[in-house]
Amino acid sequence: MRHRSFIKTIVFVALHMARVYYKNHIFLLCCSSILLGCSQQPESQESTIVNPEKATTSSIEQLYQMASEKNSTCLPLTDSILNTTSDPNSRAEAFYIKGLYYSNIKDVSKAEQYLDSTIRENYTFYDAYIEKGILLNERGDYKNALNTFQIALEITKNNADLYYWIGKSYEGLKMNKEAQAYYNMTLKLDPTYQSAEEALKRTKQ
Repeated sequence: MRHRSFIKTIVFVALHMARVYYKNHIFLLCCSSILLGCSQQPESQESTIVNPEKATTSSIEQLYQMASEKNSTCLPLTDSILNTTSDPNSRAEAFYIKGLYYSNIKDVSKAEQYLDSTIRENYTFYDAYIEKGILLNERGDYKNALNTFQIALEITKNNADLYYWIGKSYEGLKMNKEAQAYYNMTLKLDPTYQSAEEALKRTKQ
């Protein structure tokens, strides 16, 4: 699981940030939140094993949530990860979170830069290919989007979003039969995927 080494790193970084930025209320709140699950003494050996995992998983989710909410606090936290670890999986995850943040604030150039950095650290990080392909698709570069999605498809075959965006790229190229095939594959993986259902109807008109 690619999050495992990242999980170990994030706790160390949170402690580091608490020390370095102790005068900054925002960082204190963030670090306190990240370490919330670790603040109590376990009552048993079993809880000693379980609770840290819950806390660090929550830490990762919080960084992703910050990026999705356009909260720039995620940037110095991910920078601290990059400055304190040489582990490629942890670094890839940190770069990816930065890429998501810049994608969400519509800074496409920086988003692509950090997504490319993710891929350089871990070429099997298929989410980075998907996110980069979406950026290419949204600016009308459908051929390069398809090339990027195809790389992701070599890594994973079970991602409904990937099939949907391949379909979107074919639709952008006016290749509706190919688009329909991928929309159908999307719905096979996720029958509730409403955007794929609407796109399938649209390309059949």
